[in-house]
Amino acid sequence: MLVTITDVIWGIVLSLWVAIVVLYISKLISRRFGAYVSRKVIHILGGGVVAVLSPYVFNSPLVPILTSYLLMVYLIAIRVLRKEMSWFMDRENLGEVFFAFSFGTILLLMFLLDHSYWRNVSLIYVAILPLIFMSFGDGITGIIRNFVYKRRVKGFWGSLGMLIFCTIVGYYLLNIPGLIAGIIATIAEVLPYIDDNISVPFLSFLVLYLFIRVF
Repeated sequence: MLVTITDVIWGIVLSLWVAIVVLYISKLISRRFGAYVSRKVIHILGGGVVAVLSPYVFNSPLVPILTSYLLMVYLIAIRVLRKEMSWFMDRENLGEVFFAFSFGTILLLMFLLDHSYWRNVSLIYVAILPLIFMSFGDGITGIIRNFVYKRRVKGFWGSLGMLIFCTIVGYYLLNIPGLIAGIIATIAEVLPYIDDNISVPFLSFLVLYLFIRVF
């Protein structure tokens, strides 16, 4: 069975947790540190926690995929209705929409490529590790940059923080391919003209898939 009662329960629990992070915790952070840091905290405590727990609590990726797309639709609806949550949303930046899209799509892509990947320890992290890079790596770099440069800028120290985190976690989970993917994720984060919530997960996923399944 691809979806179990346990999956549904965990889907509800983690959705409620994300709601608490977005509607309460991030608002408290925003009052103290501003909307940019608040958004990065959502990355870490929302997306990051879900990414880390998903392999342990879900029988398949289908519930995380579904909830990610539902969240994306909800965020788009809020923008269409002009009811942005100002403590983390920026009308000119669709980052949170791209984040939800990438989270669900990476899991879906891997499912389409291999229906059984969720039961394989090596393969599951081909999909999960890019989400960890996007959630924790990008979250860490943003927080570092905010406190070092006092403004939104892609500077050296933030990238260094992301590189250290992503390469260590990547190597721990998937050895050399994971380490290389961590480097690629860091490079992807500073690329111009494309949102890092798209570039980081998709480029690192491509690298990991090629290493694990092709080479």
